[in-house]
Amino acid sequence: MTARPEAIAERLAELSANVLAPLVLGGPLHPVRPFGVRLALLLGDGAPAIDRDLGARVELARVRVARLIAPIDTLPELASADWALLCALNDMLQLTNHELAGPLTRSRYPRLLASVRDLCELVPAPPDVATALSRHATFARVLDCFRTDAQVAWWTGNASFRGQPPPARLLRWRQLRNVTVSTRRVGLAEMAQGIPGLAAPDYADALALWLTRTPLTDLATATRKGPPFAWSASTLAIVATVPGRSLAYRALLRQPHDLAVAALARAAREVPLRFGQARALAESFASEVAAGIKLLDERSGAA
Repeated sequence: MTARPEAIAERLAELSANVLAPLVLGGPLHPVRPFGVRLALLLGDGAPAIDRDLGARVELARVRVARLIAPIDTLPELASADWALLCALNDMLQLTNHELAGPLTRSRYPRLLASVRDLCELVPAPPDVATALSRHATFARVLDCFRTDAQVAWWTGNASFRGQPPPARLLRWRQLRNVTVSTRRVGLAEMAQGIPGLAAPDYADALALWLTRTPLTDLATATRKGPPFAWSASTLAIVATVPGRSLAYRALLRQPHDLAVAALARAAREVPLRFGQARALAESFASEVAAGIKLLDERSGAA
C-alpha cells in the first residue's frame, strides 16, 4: 500500500487534534475514520505534521505525567510505535460506535476488531525503560476515557443515546410530556456492551492486548476492574530491571494500596506453573510491593 505524503499528513493532523491532544491534555475525544494496520504503520514515518503550539503543550503535559514517577525534564518525541498505538486506540473507540455498521453490515465490527489485534501484535513492546516511560506519558490517562449515555423517557415512550446528546425535539414541553433525562458514564472497558455484532469479551481481550504495548500504563492501572491486570512479557520485562522495578513500584503506590497488593498477588498466581521463571519474577515483585506498602502504611499510621 502506498499513500500520498499529503494524505498521511492530513490523517496525522486529524489524529493529533482529535485523539492525541484530548487524551494527554484532557477534553472530549472525537475518534476519526479507522486507520487499519497498513496506514497506522505508515503514519509515524517522517516528520510529524503537528501544529507547533499544540505539540508544545502536549510535550509539556507528557513531561508532567512522567515526573509523577521519575525525576526527568525531557522526553523523546513520539515514535512510529506511539502513533501506531494511537491509531489502534482510535480504531478501538470506533468499535464502540453503534453507527459504524447497520443490520446488513455488522461484519465491519469483527473485521475492525481483527485489525486492531493485528496492529497491536505488530507494535513492538518498549525496548527499554526510558521508552516505556515515554510511552506511558502519552497513554497514562487512557482508562479515564468515558462515554456519556443518555436515556430519555416521556409519557408515551423512551429512547437511548450512546455518546450523543438527545435531540432537542425530544426535550420540548418537559412538564407537559413528563420528560425525564438520565445520564451515565461508561468507561472504556465497558463501551462495547450492547453493540450488535461485537462480543464484549473479544473487545476486552483487544483492550488487554493494547495495554501490554504500554507496560508501565498496564502496571499503573493494575487495580482496574476490567480488563483484569495479567502479567505479560512486556510488564515482566519492566520489573526484571532495577530502574523498571522502581518506576513500576512508584506507579503502583499511586493506586489504592490494598487493591494494588491484591491485583499483583492474583496476577502472579495466574501465571502458569510451566513458566517457572516468569512466575517467580511476578511473585517476587508482588511480595516486594506488598512489603513496601505495608511499611509505608505503618509509618504513615505511626505519624
